[in-house]
Amino acid sequence: MVTPDTRPLVVCDAAGSAVDVVRQNGKGHAKSIETGDLWSLHPDTERLLPYPHGAGAFVEDRGTWYKATLAPEPARRAGAGRSRGARDGRVSARDRTAGDADLGDVLTGLAAVIRQRHRELPEGSYTTHLFTSGTSRIRKKVGEEAVELLLAEGPELVSESADFLYHLLVLLEAEGVSLSQIAAELRTR
Repeated sequence: MVTPDTRPLVVCDAAGSAVDVVRQNGKGHAKSIETGDLWSLHPDTERLLPYPHGAGAFVEDRGTWYKATLAPEPARRAGAGRSRGARDGRVSARDRTAGDADLGDVLTGLAAVIRQRHRELPEGSYTTHLFTSGTSRIRKKVGEEAVELLLAEGPELVSESADFLYHLLVLLEAEGVSLSQIAAELRTR
């Protein structure tokens, strides 16, 4: 069961490149900050579990999603690193303006992660779960997210929009449709 505080968690390598998208709730976020290890929700059971190779992850609350940056490989093996979040006094994503990636950059990066997950189908990834469930299940999930988006009000609108866009990108990947094809179509309108 997805709770209201469940959000996408974009996992990035030490260089900042997205390598996975899973889900995390407030409890998992707090536990990640407290322990310095990354915790995420299992895609089927929604149980909170340690993320593989997530020791020493830096975690940020980005408002409608979480971002985790994994420590470099040698530091992960040594268990080094500390999490960061709202408690450490850093500026939140909501307060940032200059230097933030625009939506196109975020969607392009997320589409690349989804494409990689489609090729590799790593165990424990929510994206893998969607692909292995089949296109009809992905379409159903996009429909569910569309309805939730239509019913959303206030701050929920942002979170539900993000959920819808993520699931739409998964469907596009499953159907072999690229963002450049969508962009070309939009340019004709």
